[in-house]
Amino acid sequence: MKMNRRNYIAGLLAATLLSAGMISGCNAAQEGRTAPVRSTPDVGSLSSAETGGGKRELTVVKEGKPPAEQGIAVQRIHRIEGANIEKWLSDDELEIEVTALEKEATATEGAQYSHRQFRLDLESGQRQSIAKQPGASPGEVIKSFLSPDGKYSFIQTWKNKYTVENAIENMATGERREVTVDNYIEVGGWLNNDSYILAAGSVEDLGVIWKISVDGTRTKIKLQDSEVDYFIQSQFAVGNGKIYYTDAKNRLKSFTPTQARPTVLAKDISAMSLSPDSQRIAVTSRRDGQEEENLLIYDTSGHVQGLQIGKGDVVSDQSWSPDSSKLAFAVYTEDQGGMNGIYIFDTVSGKVSPLGLSYYPTYPLSWNPSGTRLGITVDDNEKLVVTYIVDFKP
Repeated sequence: MKMNRRNYIAGLLAATLLSAGMISGCNAAQEGRTAPVRSTPDVGSLSSAETGGGKRELTVVKEGKPPAEQGIAVQRIHRIEGANIEKWLSDDELEIEVTALEKEATATEGAQYSHRQFRLDLESGQRQSIAKQPGASPGEVIKSFLSPDGKYSFIQTWKNKYTVENAIENMATGERREVTVDNYIEVGGWLNNDSYILAAGSVEDLGVIWKISVDGTRTKIKLQDSEVDYFIQSQFAVGNGKIYYTDAKNRLKSFTPTQARPTVLAKDISAMSLSPDSQRIAVTSRRDGQEEENLLIYDTSGHVQGLQIGKGDVVSDQSWSPDSSKLAFAVYTEDQGGMNGIYIFDTVSGKVSPLGLSYYPTYPLSWNPSGTRLGITVDDNEKLVVTYIVDFKP
C-alpha cells in the first residue's frame, strides 16, 4: 500500500549512522548532495568522481577486507521515472506499472491518470507492454504465494477489494483446487510445505484463521487470545510451523495450530517481519516515554540478537532479502544528524550500511529473487513517482 510521507521530508537528508556504541556499521557517506543516478539502460558503475566531487560515495565499504567484514557496497543505480514495481519476474526482469497524468484536476473534478503495465529488462532497458490476461475482468488482481519447496502456490484472485477467489495450484501439473472461505483480507503465509495459513477476516469473525492443505481442504484454527480481534500484514507472519502476531497491547506472540494458547515473545512492538528462512524476526519497538523507534532482531524464541540496528522518529518498510542474509529498512529522523534514508543490515558481518539515497519510500521495498538488487519507489513532483533499482557489488 502506498504511504505518502512527502510532508515529512524537505529536500535531501544526510545519511549517517548512529554512534558506534549503538550500531555496528560502516562509516556513513560525508555530507553532500545525493549522488546522481542513471536512467536505464545507461547503467554503468558509479565511481567516486561521478558522485558530486566525492562528497558522497555510494560504495560505503573499503576494498580489500574479508567478505565477513565488507558489509554492503553499491555497484550501480537504475532510475525508472513514473513507475513503481509490481513484481520481479527474474533477477534482471520485472513488471512495472507506469502512471501518467492524463487530465489536470479542476474545481469540480479530480485529476485523471492512466496506468499501464510493462515488462522491463534492466540489462537492455527494453520495455514490452503487458497485454491484459484473457478473460480477466477490469480491476481484477491476481496474487500468488509459492510454498517453501516451490511445489504449490496459494493463489488469490481479487475481483474487487471485497471479493476474492482462493485456490491451491500444483506447480508441476497446473491443477488448481478451489478453496471456499469467506474473506476479504490477504494476510497469511506458508506454515510448511503442505499447509497455508490464511487470516481471513470474514464478516462474521474478523479474527478467523484457516489452515489450508495442498489438497484444498481447510480447517479452522482455534486461538485463545481475547486481546486480538483481527490481523494486519505488518503484524502477522507464518513460517517453520509457527504463527506470529502482535496483540492489542503491542506484544509479539507465537502459537502453533495445535497450541491454542499463545506464547509472549516480546513487548512494545509496533511492527515485525519474519525472515524467509524463519530464523529471525525484525521488530520495531517504541517503549513508553520514548520518542524514537528502535529496530531490533529477535530469534523465534523471543531473544534479542545483538544491539539495535536502527533508530529514528519513524523506522519502517522492513524487507528481508530472499536468502535472509540482508534486511533493508527505512528511517526518518527530523534531526538531520540522525539516521535518514534507506539502510541495509548484513546478517553475516553484523554491519549496517546507508545506501546514499536519503529518500523515504512510498511503496514497499522490493528485492529481486537472488537479493542482488533492491527496488525503492519514492514520490516525485514532476514524475509522480520514481523507482530506483540499486545493484549491489557481489
